[in-house]
Amino acid sequence: MPITHLWTRLSSVKWEDAWVERLRFAGEQNLVIKKFPASRSIKLDLYTDAANGKKLIKAFGGTLRLFDAKGWQPPASQIIDPLRISGMLRIYRDKALFTKERVSGKGLPLLIPSGMAFGTGDHATTTRCLQLLVEASAPLRAVGKPWSLLDLGCGSGILALAAETLGAGKVLGCDFDPACVRISKENAKLNKLPASRFLKADVLQWKAREMGGSYDIITANLYSTILTAAAPMILKAIKPDGILILSGILAVEEKAILKTFSVLNPIKTLKRGKWAAVMLKKV
Repeated sequence: MPITHLWTRLSSVKWEDAWVERLRFAGEQNLVIKKFPASRSIKLDLYTDAANGKKLIKAFGGTLRLFDAKGWQPPASQIIDPLRISGMLRIYRDKALFTKERVSGKGLPLLIPSGMAFGTGDHATTTRCLQLLVEASAPLRAVGKPWSLLDLGCGSGILALAAETLGAGKVLGCDFDPACVRISKENAKLNKLPASRFLKADVLQWKAREMGGSYDIITANLYSTILTAAAPMILKAIKPDGILILSGILAVEEKAILKTFSVLNPIKTLKRGKWAAVMLKKV
């Protein structure tokens, strides 16, 4: 990709690593994050081409200007494919490598190209959700019981598609952003996973019956404020003995989230850096 433009945007420092994954489609090695002393803001500088620059402006705002890339060299990418999850999943971002290794290696393969929708598996919140999903579905897979999953805030569709890859027969992902819904559908076609459906929906306004009833497993990788507001609706959509996996939670917010969902039994918490993911059970 020839570097011809510089895209710039200010953001909150707490979403720094979320931006790293969201902008990876345009070349993670091309992203420079600038921090300011005694400030809660960061500046995102992404060196890119004209086409991606226009996509960034449309999706995220910010500013775009011409950039003279003569003499500029990005650092080497740190991405390593595939991302391995609990010995059960191999998640690829590179289509060529996915095609080459699809029938070989340990674990079920899944292709999630880097795109403008959040969730290629690298971010701590997504990785922990995937690990908990593998664990939560293990008893269902062991007895061959048909099971279902609802993913709230599907992003790239990675959690929903991972569920179908693991054997879920009924899978629904929803997101408020129509671009995420479109990208999730594209990823479903790439992986030939026809059982996964995706629709545009606001998690703060939907009703369980509109989402196809109740589910064995619900995943919600969302900000804690959204999880708190949507808690009553989420709880209604979980089957008896069902599992709820929550992420997008700052570690310091874990206790508050557990209190919000205190009618469920906490099973496990996984932490990575400043983020936490929790698994709870409805009894």
